[in-house]
Amino acid sequence: MLYQLKSMKSEPALHGKCPRASAGFTLIEISLVISLLVSLLAVIFFGLDVFRQGSDQATCRMQLASVQKAVRSHANLNNMKFTDPLPEDSVVFGGGSPLLAVKPECPAGGLYTWLNAVPAIGVPYGDCTGTTPIHTLTGSVADW
Repeated sequence: MLYQLKSMKSEPALHGKCPRASAGFTLIEISLVISLLVSLLAVIFFGLDVFRQGSDQATCRMQLASVQKAVRSHANLNNMKFTDPLPEDSVVFGGGSPLLAVKPECPAGGLYTWLNAVPAIGVPYGDCTGTTPIHTLTGSVADW
C-alpha cells in the first residue's frame, strides 16, 4: 500500500487537461482570423475605389472650372458679348496665344464637349460626358 501511495505522488497530475492537448490553434480559429482579414481587405479596396472616383470627379470639375474662368476672362477683356464666336481650337486651346496651354482631359475617361461661342452667365462653356456620374458645373456657375 505504501508503494501505491509513493507511485501516485511521483506521477504528475493532469488537472482536467487532455494528455494530447497542444499549444496550437484550432482550424476554426485560424479560418475565423483569415475570414476577418479578408473582409477588412475587401472594405479597404472598396473604399479606395470610391475615393478614386471622387478624386477623378473633383479633378474633372476643377478643369471645367478653369476653362470656364479663362473663357469668361477672355470675353471680358475683349468686350465680347454672349453668343460671339469663340472657336476652341484657335482661342481657347492652341493658336497664337491660347487661354490654356494644354487641352484638359477627363481623368475618369469622359469626353469634354465645348461650346463654340461665349456662354451666357450661368451657362457652362463645357461639360464632361461619358462618365458615371456625369461631371458638370451646372448650378455652380450661376454667377459667372
